[in-house]
Amino acid sequence: MGRYFWFKGHAICYEFHPSSLANSDHYIVLLHGFLASKYCFRQLISPLQRKYHVLTIDIPPFGDSSKSKECLYEYDHIVKAIVFLLDQLGIDKTEILGHSMGGQIALRCGYFYPERFSKLILLSPCCFMQQSPLFAKTMGWNPYAPFIARGLLRHKGVLEILRHCLYDDTLITDEMLQKYKQPFLNREIYPSIVTWLKDHQEDLHEEQLQKIMHDCTIFWGKQDLILPYTLGYELLKFLKNAKLILLDETGHFIPEEKPNYIQAYLLQS
Repeated sequence: MGRYFWFKGHAICYEFHPSSLANSDHYIVLLHGFLASKYCFRQLISPLQRKYHVLTIDIPPFGDSSKSKECLYEYDHIVKAIVFLLDQLGIDKTEILGHSMGGQIALRCGYFYPERFSKLILLSPCCFMQQSPLFAKTMGWNPYAPFIARGLLRHKGVLEILRHCLYDDTLITDEMLQKYKQPFLNREIYPSIVTWLKDHQEDLHEEQLQKIMHDCTIFWGKQDLILPYTLGYELLKFLKNAKLILLDETGHFIPEEKPNYIQAYLLQS
């Protein structure tokens, strides 16, 4: 059952799953990607509880978090919200796992708050992307932009987006479709996505990445059609304590495609 905390206008939904291990002092934060939600980690949570207290967060405006076009959606704003929640829960230090957009947010957590995060686990993270192009900036000020965004998502459809993200689309179930469709039935999400595009920051620069000293494990699907795995090799040039693990027959949506592999790696590390 999701709980909520308020941060500068956002009502942010999260779930805290205590470890089944008595006196565990291991924590891990799980951050989803663009258009997804904490639901994508459902297959990871229970196994990880054998070692960790698990914290999942719906990054606004996705999942069950609030959808307001008046709020900030900058990456750095979300990073501050995560640290605020850690303070509220009394968590001094934690590992952090991020997928895609969540991977970039995890990198920024490590960069801006190195003392709060012990290890980074990145699943096909967004990296080396520049600030939103003119199209996105124009969309941000266009009064018809929410209708355009809604039309584009309807035209593409959640099923086609999932198929594009997965190597094996037989993994798609009716339950998955309904869960990933649900937030987009709320019309308020479309103005929020437009605001997200307007607020979108460029990814950390090379010189910023070089200052991240955490142990970092990067997982990437060899068949990723969204972000090519060659970006992983580029990240290795700048992250001083990182290693890259390539996954065969895997697309972009690693939490849905390889949850058993990820949880086995984390439990033994």
